[in-house]
This record gives sequence, structure tokens and C-alpha cells, in this order.
Amino acid sequence: MTNKQDINAPIRVLLLGAESEVGTALLEFSKGQNDIDWICPQEKSLLESGAAKELASIDYDVAIDALSLRYALQSDYSKFQATLAGVSESSAPLIMLSSAKVFSGDNNVPYLETDTPDSNEPYALALIEAESIVAKNPANIILRTGWLFSGKGDDFVCRTLGLIQDGVNLAYKDNLIGSPTPVSDLARVILSLIKQRYYGASNTGVYHYCCAEEISWVGLVEAILVTSSQFDSKAQMEVESLEGAFSEEDGVVVQIKRQSLSCRKIFNHYGVKQRPWRSVLRNLVRELYKT
Repeated sequence: MTNKQDINAPIRVLLLGAESEVGTALLEFSKGQNDIDWICPQEKSLLESGAAKELASIDYDVAIDALSLRYALQSDYSKFQATLAGVSESSAPLIMLSSAKVFSGDNNVPYLETDTPDSNEPYALALIEAESIVAKNPANIILRTGWLFSGKGDDFVCRTLGLIQDGVNLAYKDNLIGSPTPVSDLARVILSLIKQRYYGASNTGVYHYCCAEEISWVGLVEAILVTSSQFDSKAQMEVESLEGAFSEEDGVVVQIKRQSLSCRKIFNHYGVKQRPWRSVLRNLVRELYKT
């Protein structure tokens, strides 16, 4: 590890998944911050049998697993888990990013860090297994987050806007409640954890972070549509279509799944405050229509 007595030395961060949405956001968010030195191995190299040994030869202060969130359903995810196991055993702490989707959603209140992951979905099971690997080292941190959006690539916001422009009816089942979270805000939180851990914070284990305000899945779609309607008449038609569709279902009992997280622990231990997501979503939608 870097000699911490040299207060001018940057924090050397091993970023696993630099090409992922979260990895890209971390690199973007930290631009101009001279106190971070990123080490970014290529994604394909992390799947090789000798990857863990190769990474062990690198001098770094903290590692970030930004790949599991996107890669957990891939057929070769077990290869990355083998690499993750090696990195987890390093003397440098690891921060693994996980998801609220490890929970079934049967809680009627936001999930705590002490709640046991109980989802049987393939994506959740892969993340739960990875969490168990990382948790073996008490120096590591597992950070679960909510419904991530970036407005880039193939994320939910972009797909929704594409469906609007293609004239596809947005018929979503309104049985999910969660907390949308911009990838850029998650990057802010991760960098805060990195710096606080490097400069002496000793808290480890499982933490939750997502933005403030729960909303249903359809409510999130509607929030996208409301902003889009300023630029696209088709979006206003979809807003009216959604309202009509669910008014017709009044009286029908729907089993609600709550994929939201309590974030009190990360505030108490690291002073990380939740931020609102709506203003970021509105700005992203506006920018996407301008491009």
C-alpha cells in the first residue's frame, strides 16, 4: 500500500469495471481531483485465471468492484468472482457495489443492512454469492444501492425515451416501489467512502445508499414522461395513457414489492446525506432531447 505518511501522495484506487456505468461516472466525477490515482485494468483481463495474482502485484490503497452490478448475469461471472475473491483477501480494503435487488421486496418498510438477502432471482443470487465472498474480510465494505440511472447507453431512462419516440405503448406493471438513484450521485458517495477510509475511518461491513423519495416503477416512468412532454408531444399522450390504464384497474389488489433501502447507517457512520433524484432526472432528460 502507499505510504500514508506522505500526505501529498494521491490515493491509489484499483477500479474493477472502469468501463461500466458506475466506473465511468467515478472517473468523470473525480476529474480535476489530484488526490486520486486510478488504476484501471481492462475488463477482459479480470476474467483470466491468473487475474487475482496479477492484481496482487499492484500497489494500491483501496479497490472498487464496479463490475458486479452490470456483470452478475453474465455466464462467465464466476470467473470474475474468482478474481474478486483474490482482491477481497488483500490487505487493501475493497468496496463492492451491490443492489437492493438482493431482497425479495416483501418488506413493508425499507430494508436495513441487518436484513438477510432473500431474493431467488438469478441476478440477486449471483450478487448474494459475491457479497458472501467480500464479507469474509472484515476490512471490506459492501455498498448496496437502488434503481440506478445515468441517461447514457442502454439504461432505463434512455430505453423509455426510445420507446416514446418509437410510439410503443408503455404498459408497465405498477407493483414495484424503490428509490431511483443517479449514477453520478452514487459516484459522489463512493469517493467519500474512499477518502474517509483512507484517512482513518474504521467503519466497515454492509451499507445502503440510495436517493431520497420512494416511488413506484410507473411513477418513475411518469416522471420521465412529464419532462419529456416539454419536447415531445408523444410523451404527453403516454402520460394520459398511463393515467387511464391504472384508473381502470381501481379495486384490483396488487402485491407491492418494496425495493427501497434505509440509509441511516451510512449517515451515522460516514455523514453521507441522501439527495433528491428528480432534479437530476429532469436535467438528464432535457440533455438527451438536446443531443
